[in-house]
Formats: sequence, structure tokens, C-alpha cells
Amino acid sequence: MADAGLTAGRPSAAPEKPIWARDAIALDLSCAPHSRSITSPDRRLSAEVICRNSKGEDPTYLLRVITSDRRPYELPLDEGAHELLWAPNSSSFLVNGGDSTYSGFFVSVYQIEPRTGLRRQTITGAAQSDMVRSFPPCKAWNRDDTVCKSIARDPHYNMSGLAWRKDSSAIYVFAEVPCDTSYGGIMCQVAGYELSVPGGSILRRLSAPEVKQWSGYAAWDIRIPPPPRYGRALVTW
Repeated sequence: MADAGLTAGRPSAAPEKPIWARDAIALDLSCAPHSRSITSPDRRLSAEVICRNSKGEDPTYLLRVITSDRRPYELPLDEGAHELLWAPNSSSFLVNGGDSTYSGFFVSVYQIEPRTGLRRQTITGAAQSDMVRSFPPCKAWNRDDTVCKSIARDPHYNMSGLAWRKDSSAIYVFAEVPCDTSYGGIMCQVAGYELSVPGGSILRRLSAPEVKQWSGYAAWDIRIPPPPRYGRALVTW
């Protein structure tokens, strides 16, 4: 997502609209006295953003889930969080966000458990590792050999949740190599993953052409990039 739209098919950020998942609801970060809540499919729970203001500082945000018996559960909200999508069974939801307009896209899964309350999980580790194997940064054409080793050790490819499987046991994740020249010939490459919840294991991997089948779940027009280029490293003088 190079600017606020997708270079390999990215959406433009628009106020009060989802950026990644078509059926998600944008979070209310206005710090208004009565923020908008997002109700679960079974109408028994709701999620809302709580604002914490310190004088002279930017606000921090909490995500509050209120159960049918009015019991609240709260967790800090990740910086850059933008939208929320409930699972069909109302026991979990995902939150999509991003650090910038083209990189740092993340998806977190929140589960509501009777005994432990609200639990946040990052389930994209296996998908990150698979993206490194599928698009090896240290084989990319025009790569920086120092940068590529850092990427391979600690990948931060873009990951965005598009939808839940009907039985709520998995999410569909759109993955992308950021559209940044530091990635050389693999920039903008994409794949899709069906990831188990809560474990994060890869149940299915979709190639770039196959991921088009998820277009109906996406809030933007998914476009497939040219094939990756592999070869020589960046020449510096």
C-alpha cells in the first residue's frame, strides 16, 4: 500500500470507512464523550474505544468489550488500529491497523473467554516466516545485502485480515511485501493465508493469482503485481 491506496492493490484511507476488510467497522478514535460501539453478530456484546487524555500529550486508547451482563473488559489498543470485524460466532474479533500508508500493516485477534476475559493474540508468525521462504529477501534483484539479512531475521511483511471463516475457526489474511525499494525485486509481492484461530497455523496458502478470489472480502480492488525479480544485489560506489 504505497500511499493510502494499494500499489499492489491498496485502498485509500477514508474517514469512518474500513481500509482493509470490506465488512469491518472503522473504530471511533474521536475521543468524543459517547463513542460509537460495535455490536457483535449475536447482539450480546459490544466493543468500543476508550480515550485516555493526559494534559499536553497525545491521547492513548483502550479497547473495551462489554458483555451481556454489562461486565467490561479492557486492553490497550495497538497504535495505528483502524477497524474491527467480529467473528460470526461473536466469541472473537479481529482488528486491522498500520504504522504508515504502505508498511507496518498488522492484524490482531481478540478472544472473549468467560474465565480470563479479553485476550489479544498476534497469529501471523507462521505466515511471516512463509513469506520469507516464498519471497527470499536476500535473493531479490537490486537488494541491499545488509538490509535483506535484517528482513530475513525479523520480517515485518504487511498482514491484513479480510474475513472470518464461517465457523469462526480461522481468518483470511492478505499478505504483502511492502512496496518499498529497500525490498528490491520482491517489493509489492502478495499471497493469502487462511490462519487458524487461536493457533495461527497455516491451513491454506493462496498464490497471488489465487488471492483474487478474496476480492469480495476486501475494501479495495486487489490487483496482482508483476512477478518478483531475483538476481544481483544493489551496486554501490
